[in-house]
Amino acid sequence: MKKTLIAAAIATASLMPAAVMAQEAATPAAAAAAPTVGAKVFDAEGGEVGTVESVAGDIVTVSTGTARAGLPKSAFVSREKGLTIGMNKAQLEAAVNGAQAENGAAKDAKIVADAPIKSSDGVVIGTVTKVVGEDVTVALSNGSAAALKKSYIGLAADGSLALGMTAADFAKATQAAGSAQASTEAGAAAGGTTAATEGTEQ
Repeated sequence: MKKTLIAAAIATASLMPAAVMAQEAATPAAAAAAPTVGAKVFDAEGGEVGTVESVAGDIVTVSTGTARAGLPKSAFVSREKGLTIGMNKAQLEAAVNGAQAENGAAKDAKIVADAPIKSSDGVVIGTVTKVVGEDVTVALSNGSAAALKKSYIGLAADGSLALGMTAADFAKATQAAGSAQASTEAGAAAGGTTAATEGTEQ
């Protein structure tokens, strides 16, 4: 199963219901948690969910082995076995897969002729001119064209289409190796655009 990172925008309430959080907070065995990389994560019944892969600010990335989820620190409490969240492994993976499918559908709906595509720093690098299957032809702002795969394109925080590289980096890639190579490099860099997503991605 393809690993993915669901955005922290998934509300805590959907990952751990408020009632569960309140119950955890009221339980003597539960306490505020401070997730650290490598720590095991468990569900409320003590079943293993996964492992903390990274901690960046308020976002804790948990890997189940087949999926990755970005959760807010507030979704964790500390209990006897260790870090605990209000979802078991199957539920968390289902949430990841559901978010991935929903995001993919939203992205596909936006990849249409004349749709602008931005760089990761918000600069419009071009517009979509043609979509055939998974291939997207983009008329670049410098007058040339590039062939991109749909998988290279993600959704920015504002819902617009975006690549996972800055305008300067994309321009350098284009100048150095031509549009075809730029497309490949854009795809390699764009894997996490949705994620954050991810993802994303991915």
